[in-house]
Amino acid sequence: MNSVLSNLDMSGNLLSAKRAAVKVSLLYVALVCSWVLLQSGIPMALFIDYRIEPFTWQQLFVGWFFIIATGWLLFLLMSRGLNMIAAGQEALKLRERAIESSTNAILICENRQPDLPITYVNPAFERITGYSRAEALGRNPRFLHAADVDQPELDALRLAIKEQRDCHAVLRSYRQDGAMYWNDMYLAPVKNDKFAVTHYVAVLNDITEIRKYQDELARRANFDSLTDLPNRNLLSDRAAGALSRAKRYGHGMAIAFIDLDNFRIINDSLGRTVGDTMLRLVGERLASCLREVDTVAHVGGDEFVLVLGEQDDEKVISSQLQRIMKVFSTPVSLGDRELFVTASVGLSAYPDDGDKVESLLQNAEVAMYRAKDVGRNNFQFYKSEMTAGVHERLALESWLRRAQDRNELLLHYQPQVDLRTGRIIGVEALIRWKHPKMGLVPPAKFIPLAEQTGIIVPIGKWVLRTACAQNKAWQEAGLPPINIAVNISARQFREKGLVSSIAEILGETRLAPQYLELEVTEGVIMQDVDEVVDVLNRLKAMGVKLSVDDFGTGYSSLSYLKRFPVDRLKIDQSFIRDITTNAGDAAIARAVINLGHELNLRVIAEGVETEEQLQYLRTHECDEKQGFLFSRPLPAEDFERLLRDGRTLVA
Repeated sequence: MNSVLSNLDMSGNLLSAKRAAVKVSLLYVALVCSWVLLQSGIPMALFIDYRIEPFTWQQLFVGWFFIIATGWLLFLLMSRGLNMIAAGQEALKLRERAIESSTNAILICENRQPDLPITYVNPAFERITGYSRAEALGRNPRFLHAADVDQPELDALRLAIKEQRDCHAVLRSYRQDGAMYWNDMYLAPVKNDKFAVTHYVAVLNDITEIRKYQDELARRANFDSLTDLPNRNLLSDRAAGALSRAKRYGHGMAIAFIDLDNFRIINDSLGRTVGDTMLRLVGERLASCLREVDTVAHVGGDEFVLVLGEQDDEKVISSQLQRIMKVFSTPVSLGDRELFVTASVGLSAYPDDGDKVESLLQNAEVAMYRAKDVGRNNFQFYKSEMTAGVHERLALESWLRRAQDRNELLLHYQPQVDLRTGRIIGVEALIRWKHPKMGLVPPAKFIPLAEQTGIIVPIGKWVLRTACAQNKAWQEAGLPPINIAVNISARQFREKGLVSSIAEILGETRLAPQYLELEVTEGVIMQDVDEVVDVLNRLKAMGVKLSVDDFGTGYSSLSYLKRFPVDRLKIDQSFIRDITTNAGDAAIARAVINLGHELNLRVIAEGVETEEQLQYLRTHECDEKQGFLFSRPLPAEDFERLLRDGRTLVA
């Protein structure tokens, strides 16, 4: 039997082992049968001629049959044993190949020796850790943790070994080159027949990439991808933490809501890439002027929120806000461009303005809207009466968004008169909103809101189409052709398709381009001058007339002004109002008139309401006027009647 097993061990060939088993069985049968034959005395009887009894032959044959049967049984037992040994060895080889081929690192430690030395590692262990089998065998696995032993999971692992039970832990482990990797480890004890733990098997899984992915997901869930600042989710946690500390220790905290002024213009005119760069730079500047206990978050668009912890004194908060406002006093350099951006800031404080994060954020936003309403580029502390104003603003915005669909918008027309002849030579289309409950809403109340929300774009397109169609209708009714002036808002002017949109409207209404005049404010044309000149030149090439509205209120440079292909300058009514009593206003009006004439431009004064103002303008040779002295803005029917009657300005 031992020779059979030896043969099996040496060759590993089951067929050869079975052949040896056959030989052993045959040898057993031959030897035992021979021994039985000799014991029967038959061979001796044959030599001495002794008569053998039939019973003796019968016993011999029975013995041989028994021996042959036992020899066959012996072969069957050996064959079955060989099959079981072969199957066991094949199973062991399969397990060994599986362990060797595993993508997870596997190591076995000896529990019966001091310090749990490693007795086996598979190739994956060498690949993952960088340690060779020779470097690992005989060592305690703690070398995989290097000096990073202050890990709570290691304590759980040591306790599991002490209690001789299995354990799962995620550890920071280190490769041979010192690189850290995340090790997802399963440890299990191996027991013998007496249930004593003889070994420990550990399976190590490198989950570094998975952890990086999880960390990135967590980061995306809590940080803004553009500015790398906390987003709304993390802001809520930080604000809740600051509020909780304020309640616990009895001090205050504040939340500031920041909205960049006119950022939409920069984004639309210079492109989203420039806008994104500016947002990142603003975020960096805000973060640089805060303390470690404070938080700055980018909550979307051009809005930032500051959480100012441990603040009790309003004067200290004001000082900090003034420091924050200085962030916006320095221009932002973007390549060869220098751009200025201002901000409106609203602030609410615990405990005066609320004791929940949601209410503090809401009140800070309310205060921010108040800062915009009073002129922007300032900060406002929340006051309870502001809430009513914000609710009114939100309601107004909601109604305004539906005003066009409900046919609540209409145009009034104010004549423009030649000061030399007294005749009507043009008209300005002015939008009005007739609300079913509020009545006629003043333009000063809803136009700024339309600008801030972007509603001005569809409204402005409607105004342009309606005015062009009305002017064409007057011409077809046989009235003398006149120019119709339409204001183009800053938001409209930055629309990429402005020129094509105007061409489309002129084509739809069949109005000749020379009868349309577009009024653009001075502040708009001074933003990105090169692009503005390009747009104005394209409009001029269509045959449309151009004028600069509110001239004198901005910061025009003469070197830029002469590049603009405009036809008229419009003196802002703020200078006309006190032209006869205020020497400064009078000087500005005279300067604009002289400048316009030097540049071969016609000059029109708006807001003329008194005879004294009219005489002053005539004396200084202003070309045209517009104002209540001649006519208020009129509905289309009334203006048509005025034009048909041929009314003129009395000299």
